[in-house]
Amino acid sequence: MSDRIQVLICSLLLVVTSAWAYYFQFEYPSLLAEFDFAAQQVWQEPWRLLTAHFLHLTELHWLLNALAFFFITILFARYFNVRTFLNALIIIAIGSSLTLTITGFEQHFVGLSIVNHGLLTIGLLLELHASQSSNQRKLMFAAVIILIAKWFAEFIGVWQSFLAAGQVQQIWLLHGLGILFGILAWWLHNRRLAKLAQLGSD
Repeated sequence: MSDRIQVLICSLLLVVTSAWAYYFQFEYPSLLAEFDFAAQQVWQEPWRLLTAHFLHLTELHWLLNALAFFFITILFARYFNVRTFLNALIIIAIGSSLTLTITGFEQHFVGLSIVNHGLLTIGLLLELHASQSSNQRKLMFAAVIILIAKWFAEFIGVWQSFLAAGQVQQIWLLHGLGILFGILAWWLHNRRLAKLAQLGSD
């Protein structure tokens, strides 16, 4: 089985897990309270750094985030194996949650949108780096600019996703951290490839 297929299966399993978590909260009403992001409880309950990203408030919130997550994975799966894919997700999810904790972020959040922004960032940068033609590079560069413009629109209050209703007011901060840690994940991913190339030449 190819690495790409394994990554897609892994992504699908995460989507199914997120779906299960959403519907299980109707059987276990305190699920969100026990597993969402809450900075004041993270040091006693560190699982919140990761679990918050796979919980959702509404069916539409889960469905659109899950579809986006799987679609982004389909677009860029060829650049990963299961280990590097999970590494990227962990860097984005836990890195952003830790940053929010350390900086004193007091609000609660749930949802895959941070991970989606980070995964899209690393995918676009990998695609940009691998582009063989000028037109392809221009297209990927334009996509990066659109992503940054979308974040800036959130920052100045022009863009506010309806999916953020009932969540934090500073959604730009969450998405910005996703982009930031997506860049970090891309840099670490490239370092690993460079080391493998060096070992292969030795």
